[in-house]
Parts: sequence; C-alpha cells; structure tokens
Amino acid sequence: MYKNIIAIGLIALFSLTLHAEYTDEERIRDMKAMEEGMMKIQKGLLTNDRNILSKGVNQLQQVTRKVEPPIDSNSILAQKNTYKYKFSRKQGEKIIHFAEDIKVEMNAGNKHSATKAFVKVLDECISCHNKIRKWQNR
Repeated sequence: MYKNIIAIGLIALFSLTLHAEYTDEERIRDMKAMEEGMMKIQKGLLTNDRNILSKGVNQLQQVTRKVEPPIDSNSILAQKNTYKYKFSRKQGEKIIHFAEDIKVEMNAGNKHSATKAFVKVLDECISCHNKIRKWQNR
C-alpha cells in the first residue's frame, strides 16, 4: 500500500514537470535578466573592468540557456518542432557563443574585438526580437 502511494505521487510529480509551462512572467523576468547582463558587459567594456564584464557574460549565458519562446499550441512537443522554437534555440546558441568570445577577447587584451563580439550578441538579440516578437516597423 505504502509503495503504491509513493508510486502514484512520483507519477503525479513527473506529469506536472512534463507539462510545466514556461510562463510569460518567467519570460519577462528572464529577458530583463538578459538585459542586465548586457548592461554589465557594456559597463565592463567601457570601464575596462574584466570582473564586471565576466559577471555580465555569465549572467547572460545562464539565462539564455533557459529562456523559451512563447508557445503557440497546446502541445509542448508540437511547439518544439516549429520554426519559431528552432530559430530561438539557434539564436540562443549564437548569443552564448558570442558572449564567450567577449570574455575571451577581453581577457586577451583585445578590447576592440571584445566590443565587436558584444555587437554580434546585440545583433542576435535584435534578430530574434524582430522574428519572434515582430518588432519590425514599430
């Protein structure tokens, strides 16, 4: 009897986590955290402070790994096969890669290259917002 109750509880917990939706509130919070990371990176570049820059890169990369696009359908599995989902995942990977380039270039003393990598990150953010959030012509 006791084992059955535990099994039912585990199944219920698993089904809740499987169907857990990434909410608009979480997305907004994460987008704000990404913006804060970008501001830290910019401040680190402008003040030549590798510590602030590194904190910004780490924050940006950490949040980018978990952010999800808005879900259009009821099925999470169906959503992961959409262009929007795949595009946002690809953009996230690019942001993480270019953010790492910022840190590497800054640590190597290549401030101009680090700044160029920062612009690449910003370009990827804007590109994603243009396609996913339809920012064009606003």
